[in-house]
Amino acid sequence: MISAQISLFSRILNWGFRRYVRRFVRQNFNAVRVAGQKHLSHLPPGPFVCFVNHPGWWDPMTVVLLTDQLFPGRRFAAPMDAEALKRYPTLGHLGFFPIARDSVAGAKEFLKTGQTLLKSADTIMWLSPTGKFNDVREATPFMQGLGHLVERNFAGSLFPMAIEYTFWNERSPELLVQFGAPIDRSSLPLEREQRTRMLEESLAQTQASLAQLSIARDPSAFTTVMIGKSGIGGVYDAGRRLMAWVQGKRFQGRHSDEKLLRGTVANGEVTC
Repeated sequence: MISAQISLFSRILNWGFRRYVRRFVRQNFNAVRVAGQKHLSHLPPGPFVCFVNHPGWWDPMTVVLLTDQLFPGRRFAAPMDAEALKRYPTLGHLGFFPIARDSVAGAKEFLKTGQTLLKSADTIMWLSPTGKFNDVREATPFMQGLGHLVERNFAGSLFPMAIEYTFWNERSPELLVQFGAPIDRSSLPLEREQRTRMLEESLAQTQASLAQLSIARDPSAFTTVMIGKSGIGGVYDAGRRLMAWVQGKRFQGRHSDEKLLRGTVANGEVTC
């Protein structure tokens, strides 16, 4: 009975926090845009490991949101520094699991937990293999965790994903994401150092590709999966609304009337 109550409590927290994430991202970003989504349609069955750069504080919310939007049938999992998880215990109910940084025992526990989770075919595990925050345009060496995790017993797929938070034409920033081509485990070198270097290069290329799209500032190069708030707000937008009403025009809060060429937005979110 107690375990059932805990399980129900965990599900309620999970549902509530995911709703909070969607609302919080929508309130703080102009839009969430995804490039390279074509790669996702070719992923084979089995567990996934998505390895990402680590540009900022928003990253955990970003991967939770993307799991809901693009991988709704997947079981979310992601390692998180044990001390940080103590400060945000609710994240444990979402699928974040603790790792003790900079210790042999912590590395062993990460591998044990990660390999156990990846035995489930519906798992998607998100990793930041650099182990630290780094500049969005900087290719940073990986720690050894990812190379160890995808040893020959790993029967799934990997794919890189780059994240960038940047300002374009609106008051709020854009949340930009690009997926790289999936990597079959069997194509990776047997030697761990070579395997790690190959994965580093794939993420570096994905980051460089996203950087070019970000510089181009063209929404049509992305699938827009969420639209956030727009306009300046306050008295200024109130005056603009009044003028639009007087002139019989539709109020346009954004500086540019962008066309969402890829993705159909419904209730603020895309249906894929």
